[in-house]
Amino acid sequence: MPLFFPGLPDDIQIKHQVHDDWTVKNWMHILSVDEMQRRTGMRSEKRQQNFTLGRVAIRTLLSDHMQISPSEVPIVIEPTGRLSAPDSGQLLSLAHSGDQAIASISMRNAGVDVEEIREKPDSLLDYILCEEEKKHVYGLSIPHEQLLFVCWTLKEAVLKANGTGLRRSPRTVQLRIDPISQTATAVDPEGNPWHARFVVEDPYVFAIAFDPNPDAA
Repeated sequence: MPLFFPGLPDDIQIKHQVHDDWTVKNWMHILSVDEMQRRTGMRSEKRQQNFTLGRVAIRTLLSDHMQISPSEVPIVIEPTGRLSAPDSGQLLSLAHSGDQAIASISMRNAGVDVEEIREKPDSLLDYILCEEEKKHVYGLSIPHEQLLFVCWTLKEAVLKANGTGLRRSPRTVQLRIDPISQTATAVDPEGNPWHARFVVEDPYVFAIAFDPNPDAA
């Protein structure tokens, strides 16, 4: 079943990729020659899988948009580490965790994240929250084992959307979350507002954050 974010603007396209028989069989026809070489140089099978999943997701998404073969999509790594696709007219974001990956393309700034729910110290949630949002977050009707990962994915998605990524602490992003509608608003370290969506598909949490102004990019 396709991943669905409630109320996502029409100009944002996403691709959810799972490590399954299809990706095992087809990835060699999707990655570029350079990416296949990079994959070969990774000693960890897990790293190879994550890298492959992410690139399959973003390449197949852009392939549909640009109407060219996935392996021919011109993906470039910018000095900041962010991916771009020259001449596509789109801004890219990509994330992977476990056997899942998610990619997005849009003409506006957007960022995606996915995290596998796993046991973490309770203190970690307190560590990533700023003082102004703690009362709000701890009062949310979100299961305790999911709460950290909902907050983390939303915050990382915002930081990826504004181009800083985890070079800035998640604590610098302030959230207001509505668990019923699975939406959130956020303010980044520079005071810019962001809208966000999240989905919990146990054992994963997916999030996307985007500029509320579609013409901002």
